[in-house]
Amino acid sequence: MGRLRVHQCVVFAGVWVLYAATYLLRKPLGVMKGDLGRDLSLSKLQLGCLDTAILLPYALVQMFCSRVADIISPRCTVTICLFFAGFSVLTFGSWSQYGVLLFLLAASGMMQAPVWPACCKCLSTWFSDDVLNTVFGLISTSVYGGSIIATALASYLYATYGWRLVFLPLAIMAMGLALTAWPVMRLPGDHGVVVPGKALVNINAPRSELSVAQLWCIPVVPQLSFAMLSLKLVRYTVYLWLPVYLMQGLGQSAATAGLLISLFDVGGIVGSMLLGFMADRHASLFHTWLAVVVSSFTFLAFLFTSSWGAGYNGVLLLVAGFCVCGPDSLLGGSVAVAVGEQDGKNSGAAVAGLINGFGSLGGVIEGPLVGYVSEAYSWNTMFLLVVFLLSASSFCILQAFLIQRKQSQVRYLPLHNGI
Repeated sequence: MGRLRVHQCVVFAGVWVLYAATYLLRKPLGVMKGDLGRDLSLSKLQLGCLDTAILLPYALVQMFCSRVADIISPRCTVTICLFFAGFSVLTFGSWSQYGVLLFLLAASGMMQAPVWPACCKCLSTWFSDDVLNTVFGLISTSVYGGSIIATALASYLYATYGWRLVFLPLAIMAMGLALTAWPVMRLPGDHGVVVPGKALVNINAPRSELSVAQLWCIPVVPQLSFAMLSLKLVRYTVYLWLPVYLMQGLGQSAATAGLLISLFDVGGIVGSMLLGFMADRHASLFHTWLAVVVSSFTFLAFLFTSSWGAGYNGVLLLVAGFCVCGPDSLLGGSVAVAVGEQDGKNSGAAVAGLINGFGSLGGVIEGPLVGYVSEAYSWNTMFLLVVFLLSASSFCILQAFLIQRKQSQVRYLPLHNGI
């Protein structure tokens, strides 16, 4: 058991660092966008298309190509994909042609896409099923930790050297970390280790040959995919539009707005860990559904109390982060892998990629959708849109929960009748 614990700690730490490393290739663009646009005479629309150049290929590749980790192993996938994701933007600062910048970002987004499904696949083989939700809740903190670290490093490089030298050292770091995936992300069978209580993943199962259409037909996959779409759309709305509302609509300073958005991230860290812990002791989808229901009421309360002051805003954003980011972590992690591996399908990475990729389309459509709603109608309408999206997400999760409960009852009936 001591040997197993050492391997689990090494794999967990490695996966945390490797997925956090993908943010070294995502966050710099937001930090340096102002000077980049001014130096290259780019419009706001063109700058927005740079975001889309990363997000759209990322979403599509996750949806259609994430089963690569089910086929060639997680460590091969992460080593190759993360290395070339960094290599793609290594020379970003050397170019001034807009088309080249779009191509480099799109290539990096495509190569980053299989990393999370591969990490999910690897991690799920190392921990028993009764603690898997807790483990994925903890590993999901790499999203927020990686974002904070990458933003700090990119800001320092930007302030010291200018935008043209921001990507270079961060890309080299990502490429170097990618090489560590080969020795770190081995599966239990590679070490001759047996994980007690492991029923979901069969490493000797045949390679996954399910098409995207077949994956979509797996029970609860459509419901979880639409739930993720709504949740990610809300997350991006909070990150990219709520600061604007706090400053323009409520007259708060940029520092205060930044602090309040940070509280949303803090809530996300706590929510990911605590909701994962709770899900291992009770029905995971039920607690996820309950959290999303609470989040819709939280944003409704924010709409009516936003003028009460930063203190009230902060408390509600803390709760909102808990109730939005926690479910996001579970649905795209342990729940997705469990659905994909159930009944010997050996498609955990493919299902995780499909659900996360479909959800990432929320980030693609968020900008024009929220921008149009807030400009054509009002900020209040934007909050009503968020409440509607969360309500739709909770409905989809409830459907998935009821389907899973019905499936478990069907599996139990033959045994029950034989007693």
